[in-house]
Amino acid sequence: MAKVTLDINAFDQLAGRAAENGLRAALGEYERIMKADVLNRVGTGREYGKHRASAPGEPPAKDLGNLSANTNADPNIREEGNDVVGQVVANSEYARPQHEGTERIAARPFMDVPAKENQRELTEAFVRGAKT
Repeated sequence: MAKVTLDINAFDQLAGRAAENGLRAALGEYERIMKADVLNRVGTGREYGKHRASAPGEPPAKDLGNLSANTNADPNIREEGNDVVGQVVANSEYARPQHEGTERIAARPFMDVPAKENQRELTEAFVRGAKT
């Protein structure tokens, strides 16, 4: 009989590294989807000169590209309890008002669209990243 010993601490470190790599890959894919699809959609709302706005409830229609240019995967991965957490952030001054709406403008939610529409792609990116 052969005895196999597994160092639990080493295993935990490997699993933690795989989880971080997978999360980074999924966040990168999330950012890619946001910029290539969600924040690049043509609006179906009112037309203002050369710009057609998004309709309420749709992601913001592309205009100058500032929202897309300022939406990025945050490179800082952190632990919260037993979870490994990362985020994609929109650092434009009008990102939150667009996403949540205001008393004068109906919400144009966009931050959660990739999670709702692209779950398979995000999962695949996580698995690929975790294997590296």
